[in-house]
Amino acid sequence: MVETLRTGRWIVAVVVVTSILLLTGCGYGSSSSASYQAPDCDGVLASALQGVRADDTSGDTDSKFQWLTENCSQEFEILVDYTSARASAQGQFGPDACDELSQYLVPEAIDLLRADGLCTSGTGAVAAPAPAEQPGGGVAWNEAAGLAGTEQRVCGPLAGDGYSEDDVFLNLGLDYPDPGRFQIVVWDVGGLEPIAYGSTLCTSGVITLYNGVAQIELEDPGLIAIYE
Repeated sequence: MVETLRTGRWIVAVVVVTSILLLTGCGYGSSSSASYQAPDCDGVLASALQGVRADDTSGDTDSKFQWLTENCSQEFEILVDYTSARASAQGQFGPDACDELSQYLVPEAIDLLRADGLCTSGTGAVAAPAPAEQPGGGVAWNEAAGLAGTEQRVCGPLAGDGYSEDDVFLNLGLDYPDPGRFQIVVWDVGGLEPIAYGSTLCTSGVITLYNGVAQIELEDPGLIAIYE
């Protein structure tokens, strides 16, 4: 059953990527000039990966997908495998083990995922570079999703906030509705004193995922440390 669900997730992710390519009828690097030198496969792949990592929605990244599928089949396969696994790792179920992904993905894509901390070592620890030092210790906001289910101290810059009746949502790193954000949820607090955007907030608790968004839920706002 688990294997069927896991395989289904890859099929859906690849269908999504393929649909984007079919809908974007644009080419990348085309020119009528005889003196024009087409981009190289490695260069376009590197640029496309940068766009994927930045969640670029301008259409430029889609053009690079299209150019690679027409000119560089090997690099296109690396890009599709990386993009599909990245979307899966940032979803509700979190990263898969790097060794398990070798059954579905090309080795170059797995190396990229491992370097970005988007697949695990197989021991339950995320295979990511050592995190930058946080105020008072802890992990950075963009590493929290890979540690779902564990108790951690998480820190990050305040990028936005929101309210729902008496509940407060503090978005770290990225603002709502970006799914890559980390949020601190304070239940039944009524409201908080204004906090300057860009201030670093830290709190501790069990990291959970809600619709793919990593969060820590609190009932006491006094558990939030603010560093301006």
